[in-house]
Amino acid sequence: MIWAATLAARLLSEPDDVSQASRLAAAASLPGADGATAYLELCRLIGEAADPAAALSALDESDAPDAATMVGQLIMHCFAAIRADYPAQPDAVAARMALSMSAQSAYPAIGDVLGHDALDFVVRLVGQTVIELSTIAARRSPLVRVETGISLPSSLLAWDLYGDPERGGEIMGRNRSATPMLMPVTMQALAR
Repeated sequence: MIWAATLAARLLSEPDDVSQASRLAAAASLPGADGATAYLELCRLIGEAADPAAALSALDESDAPDAATMVGQLIMHCFAAIRADYPAQPDAVAARMALSMSAQSAYPAIGDVLGHDALDFVVRLVGQTVIELSTIAARRSPLVRVETGISLPSSLLAWDLYGDPERGGEIMGRNRSATPMLMPVTMQALAR
């Protein structure tokens, strides 16, 4: 449970969120249902209030957790994944797959250690999140393959593709180009 309080202190910045996280972290140390509820609420708060990319990145840094930590991490993962920005369909699909893989690896330990009620709760939460991520993916632009024949600046490509040279940074980021001046000859871009 200490990991969640540490993560809340690191990721939350709004005074109301920090105050609520402090109260929940103190209550999470209580024994029984009250402590468990406070712990789950703290994990939800981090997923809802922290920057989604930072919260998801923090989950990637964690080591092999116990079953209670796995439940908290899945809760945080679900709430952060719904709030994250997915400009393209493959981005949302990748997020859905990452959540599904994390959940599948955690389910056996959660069921064995915490029982079927905890497992049922987590399975329903992850299932609903997967449905939401599928809906988000369906509403996002697909990626297209762009072949130019010569290396061009990202702002020129953005102008040609979208009529907006400001989107050059988006093209550069999507293709992991080191410089906006010379983009690869073959790259990916949003269809719209």
